[in-house]
Amino acid sequence: MAKRPKNLLFLWTDEQRTDTLGASGNPRIRTPNIDRIAEHGVFFENAYCTQPVCSPSRATIMTGVYPHTHQLFSNNQLLTTEIPTLAELLRPAGYTCGYVGKWHLGNELTPQRGFEQFWRSTEDNYTHYHSSTGYSTYHHFLTERGFVPHDRTPDGRTIFSRPTAARLPEEVGKPAYQAREATRFLEEFRDQPFFLSVNFLEPHMPFFGPWDGVYGADDVSLAESWHLPMDETVPLRFRALRERFATTNPHVYTNDEAGWKDLKARYWGLCSLVDKYVGQILERLDKLGLIEDTLIVYTSDHGDQMGDHRLVAKCVPFEGAVRVPLIIASPDLAPRRLATPTSQIDLVPTILDLLGQPRPAHLQGKSLVPLLQNGDQAPADAEIVVEWHGWDGLPKDLSESSAYSHLIATRPELGPTEMRSIRRGRWKLNVHLSGEHELYDLQDDPGEMRNAFWDPANTEMVRSLYERLRRWQTRHADPLALPDPTVAVSR
Repeated sequence: MAKRPKNLLFLWTDEQRTDTLGASGNPRIRTPNIDRIAEHGVFFENAYCTQPVCSPSRATIMTGVYPHTHQLFSNNQLLTTEIPTLAELLRPAGYTCGYVGKWHLGNELTPQRGFEQFWRSTEDNYTHYHSSTGYSTYHHFLTERGFVPHDRTPDGRTIFSRPTAARLPEEVGKPAYQAREATRFLEEFRDQPFFLSVNFLEPHMPFFGPWDGVYGADDVSLAESWHLPMDETVPLRFRALRERFATTNPHVYTNDEAGWKDLKARYWGLCSLVDKYVGQILERLDKLGLIEDTLIVYTSDHGDQMGDHRLVAKCVPFEGAVRVPLIIASPDLAPRRLATPTSQIDLVPTILDLLGQPRPAHLQGKSLVPLLQNGDQAPADAEIVVEWHGWDGLPKDLSESSAYSHLIATRPELGPTEMRSIRRGRWKLNVHLSGEHELYDLQDDPGEMRNAFWDPANTEMVRSLYERLRRWQTRHADPLALPDPTVAVSR
């Protein structure tokens, strides 16, 4: 019988779609190292984040509680100390914890929340939040090699911005730096239980890098929803956002089919770039004889529309933004694929279970170990809830949200943005505070092209899903007062 793992290697990206892995069934993209994790692990075909934007999702991944509980609703908010991180749960058990990459949960530059023993930061973008603490360790890595920062922050500092870093030679780019520091951690702490978290910024915007030429327009295709208009019953703010990207899209060189294919090809290049450096970390783990003692998790904080509905990035409840890659490989688990919908809310309790550590009572997810061990049992009965809390109070200069800030400021008729989404089996119901509800049959309409909410034949399905969503809210103390969609659909 295989032994229980004692170490945890947590590899994650930023803004990576599920279909950007060979293991997902995409024959045109090259991700051999991540595919190898899937070959020896459990691959989740339908994994979801809890809110499709960086910091709220990251806080859930780190704490095991929903956004409405940890209260991070927009980006770079400070994570409350009242809720422990996974590192803070493992430290008392004797784990050495290290973090390499983007943090995005408050102070980026000083060691945080259980990772004080080894901390390597990569993001200079947020120095205006904590200017007294200096620059990222990646910044110092570059200056020690003769690179000079030229980008200025609002407070007058000079930094290496994300676009500048993305244009550097590959050997000094962020993925190479992160692999270098991750292997240093493995060598230094190989003889004790460890938790190493490596978070790559890629394939997050600026959507270009040293592997831009790896894929061409002929390698990629755009979703059917790129070509066709949105259903007129889709919430107005999503249709307005599509209109905005149709007129102004800062991520393409030409705002036409060729330009969007080029964008997607560059995005794929970033995914394959990450795969290369994941491979270097795995190679060192293997050479140090640690593979058989290590639980490996691979995921992302959220997805990216990347042309679906002619949208880019996240912040919407469509599948491209809310679904994420998820692989769990452990020496005591048989390889398998799972169709059962699952949520990242379950990651912390699952990891603790696999490592033989106690589960704190405050966690809001469940252990997936029975699913990992036994495979799909009743996938149609699994319920997944995704939250959205709107952009109230969000800084206007945040690039990810600028389109939304503009829309809400100039189109007051767009109404409130808060919503909850529940998926059960083939159906997904989005209940909006604005009353613009949606229902999608993900089996017959995987591209979410037709809002089936107003079809009288689906009235009972709407009622059933809404009742389940309300029970979920009660169970997890979610205070959002959702309108009853059955009132609208019965009119």
